[in-house]
Amino acid sequence: MPKLKMNKCEGVVTIPASKSISHRALICACLADGSSEIKNVTFSKDILATIDCLRNLGQEIIINNDSIVVIPHKILKKGNLNANESGSTLRFMIPLLLMQDEQITITGENHLKKRPISDYFPIFEQNDVEYSYNGELPLKLKGKLKPGKYVMNGNVSSQFISGMLFALPLLDGDSTIILKNELESVSYVDMTIEVCKFFGVTIEKIKEGYFIRGKQKYLARNYTIEGDFSQSAFFLVMNALGAKLELKGLVESHLQGDERILDILRGFGVSFDSRYMIEKIDLKPQVVSLKNEPDLAPVLALFATSIPGKTIFKDLARLKYKECDRLLATKALLEALGANVVAGEDYLEIEGGNKLHEGFINTYNDHRILMTAAVSTLIVKKVEVDSLEPVKKSFPNFFEIYKQIGGEVDE
Repeated sequence: MPKLKMNKCEGVVTIPASKSISHRALICACLADGSSEIKNVTFSKDILATIDCLRNLGQEIIINNDSIVVIPHKILKKGNLNANESGSTLRFMIPLLLMQDEQITITGENHLKKRPISDYFPIFEQNDVEYSYNGELPLKLKGKLKPGKYVMNGNVSSQFISGMLFALPLLDGDSTIILKNELESVSYVDMTIEVCKFFGVTIEKIKEGYFIRGKQKYLARNYTIEGDFSQSAFFLVMNALGAKLELKGLVESHLQGDERILDILRGFGVSFDSRYMIEKIDLKPQVVSLKNEPDLAPVLALFATSIPGKTIFKDLARLKYKECDRLLATKALLEALGANVVAGEDYLEIEGGNKLHEGFINTYNDHRILMTAAVSTLIVKKVEVDSLEPVKKSFPNFFEIYKQIGGEVDE
């Protein structure tokens, strides 16, 4: 089993490109009226899954080092699609499959096969789309998306809303999305709207949800992807735990909801300079809702073990539907290191200030659990994990950087 060790942590880290923005920019570019170049792309497994699916819908995508040239074509079936383990890819692709009228199949790998997609079923039925699904992928579809009024859940995953927002502007009539409950991870839908706007498509927020004018055209644009705040969280927490890392590539544009990591850490008493290195630290516990930023939960929960007193993270129900049940996986990680933690249906309570110890971490094939385990070596010096493979999903060179800043990896 791989062993991770850290004695001293310092150096310069260039944060990888935002995976969330990359998915969106790729899709918009493929729907545009001419060639676009997407720059500063990190080729994680999730982004490669989106590229592969778009190619199987007839799009020409040329990879050059860390950039992509996209040459759009009419969406036509060229083969069956595989979203691999990417929930974004799966849920963003499904409405695009309904832009053509041939039967097409989309599948996935590992835990993605069972991640929920039933929020699309009423849309299939509303459009007389023939579909076959037996509780897990593959999903077979035949039919076309029509303009209209769509009533959708907001509290399952914002990815369903984003998927529809990509496709509806191209239809020959206007559409509305009516939210029948509160939208969670609203920042991700806002990101979709902003990226679409950059490519020339406007989506209007209304009281009940969204109004989407039909007969719009995506315009060819060159787009540079900014650094990923959800990935920066691991290095920001490292700094808060005593590392001396200068972080590059981050743009505080408020396009990414996970930029809130900075405010959360400031709330815990951590002060950063312009390089994201620590200016001062005066730790205090707090109650934090992560309704809109659930991906930050594992590494923040680890950080909370170093804060005297009880820290509570709430609104975590959707963690159960990630690459694994990430709520229970986070609890298991902390307990393996000797932390005092209580997990409820949608919350974690961490009693901080207790001395942790080395341990074995089961990653459950979850990239964020694995990277959190790596961060824990700043507290316990050494841990053992079941695999290093999960980082390829979102951050393929994570352990190269880990070693450059002082970590050791014994495979």
